[in-house]
Amino acid sequence: MTEAQTAALKWLKDRGGDACFDKNGVVLAMGESAPHTRTTWNELSKLGHVEFYNPSGKGRGRMRIATA
Repeated sequence: MTEAQTAALKWLKDRGGDACFDKNGVVLAMGESAPHTRTTWNELSKLGHVEFYNPSGKGRGRMRIATA
């Protein structure tokens, strides 16, 4: 994992491990916007560290730290 991916995963973990995407694809968790881009989250998903769930339209949906 890259430094950015590690930092993004730590950011999410420190905020409960669950977040949502706004209509622009920005991650929101516990009232804060993530300082990481959607590309970082997509790569973490490909690596199996986070999972996307409950999609509700373009750029929207939820994300959580993967349990596996």
